[in-house]
Amino acid sequence: METVPNTSAEPRLLLLPGSSESTTESCNGRARAPATGTSEARVGRGGRLSLAYSAESTSRDYAELLKKKNELRVGNPALAQLASVSSLLMLQGPLGPLFERIADWKRRRGQQVRRVVFNGGDGLYCPDADAIDFLGDLAEWPSFLRRCLLRHRVDGLLLFGQTRPYHQEAIRICHLMGVQVFVMEEGYIRPGFMTLELGGVNALSTTLDAFDIDETATVIEPHPAKVERHRWKLTGHAMRYYAGLQLLSRRYPRYVHHRHNSIPRYAHYWIRAAMHWPITRLQDKKALARLDVTRPYFFMPLQLDSDAQIVFHSRYLGIMAFVDEVLESFAAHAPKDAQLLFKQHPLARGNTGMRKKVLAKAGLHGLSHRVIFVYSCRIYQLLDKVSGVVTVNSTVGLQAIAHGAALKVMGEAIYDHPDVVDQQPLNDFWRNPRKPDPAKASQFHRKLKVLTQVPAALYDSASVPLQWDALLSHASGEQA
Repeated sequence: METVPNTSAEPRLLLLPGSSESTTESCNGRARAPATGTSEARVGRGGRLSLAYSAESTSRDYAELLKKKNELRVGNPALAQLASVSSLLMLQGPLGPLFERIADWKRRRGQQVRRVVFNGGDGLYCPDADAIDFLGDLAEWPSFLRRCLLRHRVDGLLLFGQTRPYHQEAIRICHLMGVQVFVMEEGYIRPGFMTLELGGVNALSTTLDAFDIDETATVIEPHPAKVERHRWKLTGHAMRYYAGLQLLSRRYPRYVHHRHNSIPRYAHYWIRAAMHWPITRLQDKKALARLDVTRPYFFMPLQLDSDAQIVFHSRYLGIMAFVDEVLESFAAHAPKDAQLLFKQHPLARGNTGMRKKVLAKAGLHGLSHRVIFVYSCRIYQLLDKVSGVVTVNSTVGLQAIAHGAALKVMGEAIYDHPDVVDQQPLNDFWRNPRKPDPAKASQFHRKLKVLTQVPAALYDSASVPLQWDALLSHASGEQA
């Protein structure tokens, strides 16, 4: 693996925020054009101060280019541009070999790919001989990245998870240096899809504003990849990744992980979840038997305290603060015969104490007979007759839109649009939940799928090629 040295003699490119020209200092590499987007500090609806590195103007410029070439007939614009990048730098990916498969897809197209390895877990999923080890600390990361971008003449950077510490800084640096950033996340629509956008995802996405579907052309919606044994594969990759992270920690002593990285902690958590599974299954059966679908009921999908959507795109310090607010509003303003159903997040099943907390809070509000808590259930069946869905910004919100259910969003979300989300206050929502217009809901869901999603099974093996060339062929009007 290559290790980029940290020397002041390295050629570097200096770009100052707001400057219209670049300044090179002992730089023999190709000079970058200044960024076309804008960087601004903003306070979102959730009240949190965040630095948003907007790719909006860059995206719009690219949208105009695609329209001129008549290429935006179908397909994800980020995928179209990713395919054209001649030198791609890849940072951290998801658990598993997806980034290895993307690197292989790029190389089969005759393009250059290099990957940065931050820890031993990354290294296990990066077999590239020319991978670049980063052995410094966070303070050294910006200058290290600049040298990588210049040395390898990088014109595109791909990462998974825009809120990871290294990735936040990378987005800022690339924005200033005019390098296009491609951000991936798990699919807005699941299973079988991954999210791929220019500049940012979720609340920082600009795709739906900058791009549109040409309604005069035949739009071919992407089909989801086949997903098999998802949970078992996830478990296997997680065990391998965190084992590599721990066993090779001496090689990367200054690495900062974006979440807990203790193997015993995770092992204890999932063993506990497995041991309680028979009990929680019985509790769910009894709880769902209490749900009277002839009466109004509202559905609340819970999220994780550590979820970036909660931490960065909401005003809540934790999910229980959200639960408190909803219960208080429900007790004071919901119809007296209405029911409230909470569902635990799938990755929180080891936290068996959440049920007790929620039901105890319900009791304090006099709602014990009207509040139901389940660990697991079939969401689609609940959405068929639900009166409304209340969420911070869970992807369940998109499922609600697809089902035409009334939806109230309490945080920042890409789908928080007046065409599909009820904009009235929560207190009013309980008594008069407004369903979206079916045509508008269908159009929004279709646009989101076409413009932001790419088919991929997250945990397929490295030997399974990505089927993205067919999408690109359709998008350009060629034969697949």
